[in-house]
Amino acid sequence: MSDPTSDFVPARDIPILIGAFFVLTAAIGMVRFPDLYSRLHASSKLVTLGSAGIFLGAALAFQDSAAFTRLLAVLLFQFLTTPLTAYLIAQAAYLRGLEPQLGDGSAGGVDEWGALGQAERVAQADRDAQASLNAEGQ
Repeated sequence: MSDPTSDFVPARDIPILIGAFFVLTAAIGMVRFPDLYSRLHASSKLVTLGSAGIFLGAALAFQDSAAFTRLLAVLLFQFLTTPLTAYLIAQAAYLRGLEPQLGDGSAGGVDEWGALGQAERVAQADRDAQASLNAEGQ
């Protein structure tokens, strides 16, 4: 008599294998990509797709509607929050002045908003204005 958990069930195991492939690809991207922006892209997109496959396979393995509902809720939450979080991290890095790497390895690139490092300049202007107000008040 064979153990039912050791049998290959395509409906359950193929989504898990595809999800594991996406997660492995994300890990390779985190190691190989040159800067925060491309690493953030790999980690957010590929891990989200990978977890979708793994959660789908796990939901099919449990064959329980309560477990399927919980896994679907976790997956929905991840699909809603991961891209937003990646965007906010990239925006904060961009506004702090972290330059993206170009394909040839040099820093810089197209600054389509013209705001690279603007957050630090605005913060410095605020500090200067505060110091000026403090000097006038004394």
